[in-house]
This record gives sequence, C-alpha cells and structure tokens, in this order.
Amino acid sequence: MLRSEFCDVSMSSPTVADDLHMKLLYLENRVAFAKLFFPTEVKLAMDIAHAETSEFAGHLNETPLMQKKGLLSRMQTLSKAVEMGRRYFPHCSEVFDKFMEDDLTDLFYLEKGTPEEQLIKRKRFVELKEDVQKAFNKDKAELHRSGLSSL
Repeated sequence: MLRSEFCDVSMSSPTVADDLHMKLLYLENRVAFAKLFFPTEVKLAMDIAHAETSEFAGHLNETPLMQKKGLLSRMQTLSKAVEMGRRYFPHCSEVFDKFMEDDLTDLFYLEKGTPEEQLIKRKRFVELKEDVQKAFNKDKAELHRSGLSSL
C-alpha cells in the first residue's frame, strides 16, 4: 500500500521530502480532526494500527535514513487507521474528506479574523458537528443492520 509507494523514494530530493511531509501532515490532521469527535474510536483504531496517538515529532539527531523510515512507518500506521475509519464509518469519512478539502485552514483558527468572520466560522463548525453526527447515525444504523456493532 503506502509502503510500496514511498519506500523506494529518495529523501535527497527536497520536493519528495516535502511531499512526504505534506502527506504525513494531512494524515496527522485528519486523525486529529476525527479525534475531536470520536476520541475513543480513534484511540482504538490507532491501537489496532500499533500507533501512538500523539502527533509525529521528528528526531533531529537521527540520520536521514532513520528519519525517512520513521516518517514512512508513521504514515503507514496513520493510513491504516484512516482506512479502518473509512471501512467502518464511511459516511463520517465522507464528512471528514470534505472538511479536509474545504474547511481545514479556516475552522482550525476559530478565534482569528474579525468578529463577523469568527461568527461565520463558529456557525460552520456547528454545522460540521451536525453533519458528523448525522453521518455517525447513518454509519451506526448500517453497522447495526449488518450485525457488526452494538454501538
């Protein structure tokens, strides 16, 4: 999966390294966002994926090869957790996808901007919470119908 996509990539290219860091940042942000709404489920998915739930922290004293291996390992683990979320909570994942594409930079900084902008952001965040709850209810109903969960 991701391992084959990135393992043969040389970190010597700044563009490739930046791309790797951007993909990792995307996954870290997505998991952090999901954790806002579903802390227990995210913790379980991360445990199953054998990951720590804390954000990635680079180790400055590591060799570039060790840094690359750490990035790739973290990326693979986060990808596995995100894929589990997609499998068991597809409707929630769609809401998260849309948020990551459209609203990420705006809503992470609710306190920034004019009072009017802050009000708009807060209203959008409330809408987002409602969208996530509706999606969760759909996912929960589908899991219940399939007999996979007692959520």
